[in-house]
Amino acid sequence: MNKDEKIRNCLEKILNDKGDSSGFTDQQLLITEGRLTSLDVMMIVVFLEENYGIDFSDQPFDESAFDSVESISALVDTVIK
Repeated sequence: MNKDEKIRNCLEKILNDKGDSSGFTDQQLLITEGRLTSLDVMMIVVFLEENYGIDFSDQPFDESAFDSVESISALVDTVIK
């Protein structure tokens, strides 16, 4: 499973746990649309820490970086170079 698939699966699980089974594209802005909350972002942060070893304690935090599969994937690429 590639990085984008792992991220997509994480977001699908978070949304499904909230009863949101609507699909989404990799570019869809899930926070902006109100489908993900700040609590959900924290779950994404934990997922990224566990799967990619990213330490967010020393990273600038911009919630918009967690808005879509595409933006999360770009964040991972930037941090783990």
